[in-house]
Amino acid sequence: MKQYGALKALDDFSIDIPEGKVGILGPNGAGKSTFVKIALGLLTATSGEITVLGEKLTKNTVDIRRKIGYMPEHDCIPNEMTGVEFLIEMGMVSGMSLSGATERTHEILGHLRMGEEKYRLISEYSGGMRQKIKLAQGLIHAPEVVFLDEPTSGLDPNARREMLETINGLTDVSNTKVLLSTHILQDVEMVCDSVIMVKDGKLQMQEDVKTIIGEKSNFIHIRIGGSKEDFIAELKKKKITAEDNGRVLIVPYKDDSTYDQIIDATIKSKCPLYEMERTSQSMDSVYQEIIK
Repeated sequence: MKQYGALKALDDFSIDIPEGKVGILGPNGAGKSTFVKIALGLLTATSGEITVLGEKLTKNTVDIRRKIGYMPEHDCIPNEMTGVEFLIEMGMVSGMSLSGATERTHEILGHLRMGEEKYRLISEYSGGMRQKIKLAQGLIHAPEVVFLDEPTSGLDPNARREMLETINGLTDVSNTKVLLSTHILQDVEMVCDSVIMVKDGKLQMQEDVKTIIGEKSNFIHIRIGGSKEDFIAELKKKKITAEDNGRVLIVPYKDDSTYDQIIDATIKSKCPLYEMERTSQSMDSVYQEIIK
């Protein structure tokens, strides 16, 4: 738990972060950044403990930090240095030799497709390039895990797409696990293997992304006339539940016999069937249900 006076930024927040690329998804103020900063050792939890890469954070904080990369949300990079100078400096701060930091700098910036721009002053960088150099400094020491805090914030569509493609390829350049904190649902869908949904400092859901999009995607939308209550009652006799969203009734699709059961229920309830369409419930639907 993390508490600021009467405000609980994190409340009974207990999770086990799985392998791969993991998204922490929630609206602004949900507690995502607070969790990331506690995991980095930048904030201390009011109560509870956190284990990072198999070690309690309070035990060997400095040693653990050497294994962690961090791309902050806020723009806090030095404008008076070139990209190359900044990354070499960050590599040496992490304990690398000058030659090692230089070699790693060119490897990382090559992977990020910085080109000759890496020799320009950071003050001349576009928003997309500034985000890239922030990502690069989080990778310079080849961390085992990197925390990305709102990595596509402020980017135009092309720069955002390029950033997400870069994040997807992080395992190629450094075999790094990724923890991505964002309020943008599509970023999680495009990049992450699993997602943690947070609202008001509380864990709402932890699930595999493919499971949400796949196993929870088959539904039938129904519009009928007559009494919805009578129709729903007939469905219940068939052990079928229906959700009324105000516009349509939503029924889980199991197999093609579901259609027959729906038609039979309309006949027995004397409700004319106006529409019956199989559709998909995207992760957006799940997310909206959680945050509303």
